[in-house]
Amino acid sequence: MKRNELRNLLNSLFLIGFLVALILYLAVPEDRTAFLAVCFVSMAIKITEYIVRFFR
Repeated sequence: MKRNELRNLLNSLFLIGFLVALILYLAVPEDRTAFLAVCFVSMAIKITEYIVRFFR
């Protein structure tokens, strides 16, 4: 997989995770556990994309 394709895939996964996290935040206000889990996974994906961009 080429570098740009990998970055595009990771960015797409991050945006999907962000939207899911936002929906969870608004839909389930009494329990933020699922929101936090999805949010942290999305941030890990974004950090991975950052590392691929600068160190590969």
